[in-house]
Amino acid sequence: MKKIIGFSFLIILISFLLFLSKYLVIEEILEFYLIPILLVIIVASIPYLIIRIFKKISYKKFITNSLLAACILQVVIMSLILWSATPRYFSREQVVKDINYAIKVAEDVHPNLYAIISKDSFYANTDSIKKSLPEKMSDAETDKTFRRIFSHIQDAHTGPGTVIFMKRLAFLFRKTLPYKIVIKNERLFVAKNYFYRNTIPVGSEIAEINGKPASKCLNEISKLLSYENIPSRNAKLQLPFLWALWNDFENFEITYKAPGTKTIKTIRTSGGLISNILFIKDINISERYSYRTMDGNIGYMEFNSCNNLDEFKAFLETTFKLIKSNKIKQLIIDIRRNEGGSSSLGDELMQYISKTDFKTFDSAFVKISNELEKKGAFNWIDSTKRIVGTMIYDTTETSIRKLRDNPLLYNGKSYLLVGGKTFSSATNFASSFQCYKVGKILGTETGGLTSCFGEGYTFELPNTKFDMKVATKKFVNACGISNRRGIIPDYIIENSFADDKKGIDRVLEFTIDLTKQNRN
Repeated sequence: MKKIIGFSFLIILISFLLFLSKYLVIEEILEFYLIPILLVIIVASIPYLIIRIFKKISYKKFITNSLLAACILQVVIMSLILWSATPRYFSREQVVKDINYAIKVAEDVHPNLYAIISKDSFYANTDSIKKSLPEKMSDAETDKTFRRIFSHIQDAHTGPGTVIFMKRLAFLFRKTLPYKIVIKNERLFVAKNYFYRNTIPVGSEIAEINGKPASKCLNEISKLLSYENIPSRNAKLQLPFLWALWNDFENFEITYKAPGTKTIKTIRTSGGLISNILFIKDINISERYSYRTMDGNIGYMEFNSCNNLDEFKAFLETTFKLIKSNKIKQLIIDIRRNEGGSSSLGDELMQYISKTDFKTFDSAFVKISNELEKKGAFNWIDSTKRIVGTMIYDTTETSIRKLRDNPLLYNGKSYLLVGGKTFSSATNFASSFQCYKVGKILGTETGGLTSCFGEGYTFELPNTKFDMKVATKKFVNACGISNRRGIIPDYIIENSFADDKKGIDRVLEFTIDLTKQNRN
């Protein structure tokens, strides 16, 4: 029996190394191999010790049974990882059918799908891509195909949504880039390491990836994104998983130059489960909204998400009671991590800080489509006006928001912090803030535009089961301009790599200094 169990452990170890090396780094493979052994022995020891008090039990039998259970658990764990990480494949016919279906729905729903690229050019590009497709495609290659096609639309609310291997958590068990990448002046820099091995000094410039110049890599990966402006693209390209998709989840060969040196180094690297978890932890927003008082009696509010209006209303009431009781005269509102949601949350905040009635949008149009008509999305519009293909002016979005009689209305100075991740409804709020001169805006250009398409509709493709999203409305924000730009701050300030490494928030520090100047 001992020989059988020992042989089983050896076979399982070889299987772990053979089958999981494509998806995990060696340390993680060994951890998944050893953890079941330790777990089973520790867990089984407790009842063993209790029973042994009343009855004699063979220690050898206990160990044998524990190791046998560990073997079974190892096989289960390996099977789950393989189920999650192993690519799914689709035929060329399935993918082409879904491409055609996605385009048909997008043309039906989108207010102006060909605002940036002509329909003829889009179809020519799409036909070229369809002709180049192989007979059999993995889920990753299929996802990249949809991304390449819809990147030409240049609308961040239109394109692939959550893909299949994201749904089954396969991204946790795929090899990724173990670094946070920041783009400055179209050059790639390492801003953070997500793995203890093969670290690159923060601030290093990446010269090549897999033998390709960094500029070529940036150009290639940009074609996997439907972005509206450069700040939006740059914010999205901080995601290691997107680089992993571009690299087909293989190992990376990185050539870089450390800051302050002329030495060029090349390493072969990849991240796995550990780096993926660390990245998720890094971007995770623990609180949608928070408030605290800073030195000098400055109010600091983080408004990180435009979701859950009822919760936000309660938060605002509690917060502005504190602001009033503490006689706060300088309020900083930080939306640098807010990627949007419902614009009603921004409207609610404006009710506390605006000095006048306000609008969120100067104009808003919705397209009557077959797809959404079948779902009853236009029941609020008179049936005689619901003509498929026509654009309806949405007065509910453009009406003036009258200031309520609010005893908690703030009458001090306000400052708004924005950045490349400020997107969608967060940008709408920033537009109103700027348009009605609520206060000064600081940071970098927003990733969201002041005139754009939005309010995405999500649908599932029939063959691949991928999610797609498409914008349903055309918006022009309050005082918005159709120039493909976001909100430009009054003070443009950006953190350096040295600031990030030291945990310094240069934008916030500058704002605090500005509040001191404005106290007089």
